[in-house]
Amino acid sequence: MYPTTIGDWWLYLSPVLRDTINITIILGCLSLWLHRKDLKLAWQRARPRSLRFNLLAFAVDTVVVVIPLGYLVWLMEGFLHSKGWVLLHGKYLTHLNFWVIVPLAIFAGDFVAYFRHRFEHSRWIWPSHVMHHSDTDLHWLSVYRFHPINRLTTSVIDSGALILMGFPPGPVFLSSLFRHYYGILVHMNVPWTFGPFGKIFVSPAMHRWHHVREGKGVGSNFASIFSIFDRGFGTLYMPGPCMEPLGVTEVDNDAYLQQLIWPISRAFSALRPKRRSSSPETTSSEVKVEEPLP
Repeated sequence: MYPTTIGDWWLYLSPVLRDTINITIILGCLSLWLHRKDLKLAWQRARPRSLRFNLLAFAVDTVVVVIPLGYLVWLMEGFLHSKGWVLLHGKYLTHLNFWVIVPLAIFAGDFVAYFRHRFEHSRWIWPSHVMHHSDTDLHWLSVYRFHPINRLTTSVIDSGALILMGFPPGPVFLSSLFRHYYGILVHMNVPWTFGPFGKIFVSPAMHRWHHVREGKGVGSNFASIFSIFDRGFGTLYMPGPCMEPLGVTEVDNDAYLQQLIWPISRAFSALRPKRRSSSPETTSSEVKVEEPLP
């Protein structure tokens, strides 16, 4: 499953590195143009405090996580088809024109991702999603800041749902790829609201409100591409550009290993048998119960 030689690793990593370098150059030039009157600010924006954390998360994701996830999705597709669980066996969607089925897959994928994202903010999945929200300097590299467990749930739910709907592998992959690049856009540290287009599409300003540490933006703006889902389901919060503090309060926002272990430790804590207190003031019928997960 993993590359076994240096040559194989190079064949796998070189397109990823080339793509990342190209994005860095494009966004770097854009930042220089946006801050052409204050180049010092442009340099500060290019080197946020969370840069090391995000580069480490990107490296772990690329080298360790992506390959088995792709293999898992391939196995899941074969399993769902073998069980006949694919809607109408995909016979109608597979005959659609490429320029019809890909936009349809992107739209359907974002619809699924909206509810998956809301599920990630539940008490059960939040510990693995907190890594993404712990970035206090939201910028385009934040799109790579995901816990491996979170990447697993995202791939299984998003790709699995599209496969069940009958979408063939190509549109499923392109839907995921498009949402990834759009994610780079909405995580950029720019105050863009997209004006009237913000009523349809998610803007960087709208998504930044989703990442606020406290306040009204918490629990809002779950869509990845189409803001109409938040508008339709009552989770939209978009008063304008966001200048509020970002990050989380549950963990150290800059501690990668702590955040990597945190979901596992929380799961063990939740499964641990509740202990009776040995305090003399506590009767035999009184049991101290641990606080629930956030």
